[in-house]
Amino acid sequence: MNPLQFILIITWVIFFFFAIDSFERKRFNALHFIVFFGGTLLIILFSLDVWLLNRFWSFFWVSRGADLLVYISIILLAYFYFEILNKITKQALYTTRIITEQSIQKALSHDELKTVHLNKWKLDKYIFLIRSYNEWSALPGVIDGIFNKWFSKVVIVNDGSVDNTVKTILDKKKQYPDKNIILLSHLINRWWWSANKTGFEFLKRYWESLEAEYVVTFDADWQMNIDDMDLFMKEVDDNPEIDVFLGSRFIDWWSASNITKIRKMILAWSRFVTFFFNSLWVTDPHNWYRVIKLEALKKLKIDSDNMTYASEILDGIQQNHMKFKEVPVNIVYTEYSLWKWQKNSNALKILIELIYKKFFYK
Repeated sequence: MNPLQFILIITWVIFFFFAIDSFERKRFNALHFIVFFGGTLLIILFSLDVWLLNRFWSFFWVSRGADLLVYISIILLAYFYFEILNKITKQALYTTRIITEQSIQKALSHDELKTVHLNKWKLDKYIFLIRSYNEWSALPGVIDGIFNKWFSKVVIVNDGSVDNTVKTILDKKKQYPDKNIILLSHLINRWWWSANKTGFEFLKRYWESLEAEYVVTFDADWQMNIDDMDLFMKEVDDNPEIDVFLGSRFIDWWSASNITKIRKMILAWSRFVTFFFNSLWVTDPHNWYRVIKLEALKKLKIDSDNMTYASEILDGIQQNHMKFKEVPVNIVYTEYSLWKWQKNSNALKILIELIYKKFFYK
């Protein structure tokens, strides 16, 4: 026995006992145990007798027995990698659900719904959903812009901010006593796609108490133009049968300010990726400026805890046969927003997460 064979035997003996222990603790199912047991047995046999390995490889038309071991190892490694990744993803989703529930219950304990002022204005059927993380400097102007446009309902999800975001929101509540600002706060930062999930869950539960018909997803960093709501509202009035109105920078190709050629190219390719994964052709799949009918929102199931959130909404539109329409909007890119959120490298992350969610997540 050479040193390599000895090391292989010791290693796989350890793995074998690890498999038994994991199975007894119910960390693995029977399939995991069989894979570990069978793989361990084969590796030990092949390590002890190379002739067995060279005989075994011929069944798989592999040129060398050692190659077969490599291929099997790669397959097993990929299998267990995705098993572990699935467990991590599910744990992250579970954590987000806990954070979401805690933030909603905290808002209710502070009588956020009891202080709602209901009016019968035409604009009162719209409620804005804003997610905010350390946006205390930009958020006041965004809130002012919404209320100056005569809207009256805003839900703000404070995603674990460590700046003066909460104080800023409370000050705005005092400044606008006749308006409705509902604050939901995450204990820890879960990123803005999770903040959207929290806002959606709150609206699904209490939209009747808020007497709203449409939710407007809006950013806290001044990228979105509140004046675009004029066109959104016209489209809503003209097309009451539409469930989701999607903002698009590229109905009018030059409507996005300060957008680079590289970003335009990435966003153009995202149309084909979206069509492949979601079977929907939209000109701007990752635009967050959207107006969603609350009746339709209740049908959308958002499970993503990552950047695939936008794709999951499009999935919901396609699966529920919802009617949608794109509306031209103006998105302003500043150095601040490009530095903080809009890195081009995010496109690759989104693609990888889409592939994983579509083909490997279970």
